[in-house]
Amino acid sequence: MKSLKNKFLLTVFCLSFFMPIHGRSQEKRLSKPKRYSKIESADKFVDITYKLYNKVYVHDSLTHVGVEIPGDLEAELFESAQNDVDSLWQVFPDIIDDIANSKTSFVNKGRATLNLNKAKKALKYCVLYIKNTLVGTNEEDD
Repeated sequence: MKSLKNKFLLTVFCLSFFMPIHGRSQEKRLSKPKRYSKIESADKFVDITYKLYNKVYVHDSLTHVGVEIPGDLEAELFESAQNDVDSLWQVFPDIIDDIANSKTSFVNKGRATLNLNKAKKALKYCVLYIKNTLVGTNEEDD
């Protein structure tokens, strides 16, 4: 019964990342959660997510203003972002099990869930920005 519940939660969590994303550049930066949940994998996932988000947000802000980013800096930024994404994939499989099977209090499990929801919003923004940067928009194609 527990494994079925864990599989269901993992499926819902994964599908939420692949839902269609609609929106534009953010006007206000998302803030990182202030309190840790004391569940190591969830906290690490949130930290890496916001590290990636900050890089993407700075790049988006600079390009939105019209600042030319040097090629060396941009290549270093993309390489660092790729390393962050690889780190996310290493942490991701353990999150649901750690939350479900941890001996921490109900409050810490709830805090981990809230922190992951905030991290999900940051990842949606990153995916949207990268999608628009790599694929482009219809306005640019005209």
